[in-house]
Amino acid sequence: MIQGSQGATALVGMAGFVVGVQELVEGEWWLYVETSADFVGCSACGTRAVGHGRVRSVVRDLPISGRATVLVFARRRWRCPEPACAVTTWSEQVDQISARVSITKRARQRLAAMVNVEGMSIAAAAAEFGVGWHTANRAVAEFTDPVIKDPGRLDGVASIGVDEKRFLNATADHRTTFTTQVLDLDRHRVLDVLEGRSRDVLGDWLTDRGDTWCAGITLATLDPAAGYRAALVEHLPNATLVVDHFHAVKLANTAIDDVRRRVQHATLGHRGRKGDPLYRARRVLLTGFERLTEERITWMLDMLAAGDPDGEVGAAVLAKELLREVYAAVDHAHAQRRLTAFFQHCADADVAELVRLARTIDRWRDEILSYHRTGRASNGRVENAHMLAEKIRRNAHGFTNHTNYRRRLIGRLGIQWTTVPTRRIRGRQPHLIA
Repeated sequence: MIQGSQGATALVGMAGFVVGVQELVEGEWWLYVETSADFVGCSACGTRAVGHGRVRSVVRDLPISGRATVLVFARRRWRCPEPACAVTTWSEQVDQISARVSITKRARQRLAAMVNVEGMSIAAAAAEFGVGWHTANRAVAEFTDPVIKDPGRLDGVASIGVDEKRFLNATADHRTTFTTQVLDLDRHRVLDVLEGRSRDVLGDWLTDRGDTWCAGITLATLDPAAGYRAALVEHLPNATLVVDHFHAVKLANTAIDDVRRRVQHATLGHRGRKGDPLYRARRVLLTGFERLTEERITWMLDMLAAGDPDGEVGAAVLAKELLREVYAAVDHAHAQRRLTAFFQHCADADVAELVRLARTIDRWRDEILSYHRTGRASNGRVENAHMLAEKIRRNAHGFTNHTNYRRRLIGRLGIQWTTVPTRRIRGRQPHLIA
């Protein structure tokens, strides 16, 4: 089916182009287009150029009414008729269809939006436009990298969260590699994804931000990592550091598991098995008491009585609850008293794992108590970003290139893109609807 259409020119909506012929080829619209320019001057001498033939370019464009669209662009070649002019021939240049491209500019922009705004993978977005993965990745980089590099993206940040995230699992060729993610806690945006996890990695990033930016940070949440703390203390003079309840209680839960495994092996001589009391109760031991029913608590105590002859596992469970009560305190002074009770319990229990736990908590005493001085600041938004980052990684079937990984995370989780919302055509739903 071949036909000319002036309406197709308006439908395509590309300024400076006209559609001469439209053809439906295997379910796709093929539009034969050319520019509307009929007068072009030589860029060197200004003489009116004359035609010198055409070169066809076949490029993908935005779909029309759900149909994939291909533009067949008859690119004009021009020649300067002035013999003395140094310029001989040239091809016309248009913004939407650059030379040697396979997809129009507005289609590349739409492809980038499908990845950054809608969360599609590069491969899925590339398939939508019938282009290769590398072409789609370059399109995403074209419209994402300038925004990432814009220094204004980091303006107005007053509180940050810092945490590590596993990037690549260990293989025969390399060890497990990690990244450091920095988040804006107030706006819930990923500020950057740094390669590595150390004091130097975070410190160099903060140095690049400058003294003025660092002086404006008043709150920083982190996990109990000495390297991160050293970098934050060195570069953020006005920030209050906070270790939230998630990471502190995680240390206590680790201590419970360590005690349970040791007692299990000492009493039964093997690792936990399905019928062993401590192994059966392993999940309940890590659960907060307020979330357990009375029957479940009684069952847990029976398991401890059967598998914990010296009460060491029970002491570890109680230490975990005492540490949780520190974070549940009503104010800073109340938290200090509950932290003293925690230390006293760990000392009286005389369990090696609890002594180690108490020493770790003591090293982070100020950061833990700051939880109550900062309105219960939490690293929860950083953990949420980890979950979303893992979703992006699964959707992409994994990453091996840190540059692509960083671009995808910041493009999806770190930038507030300007989008036109879809509005309802009715204010209210009709009561009687078929």
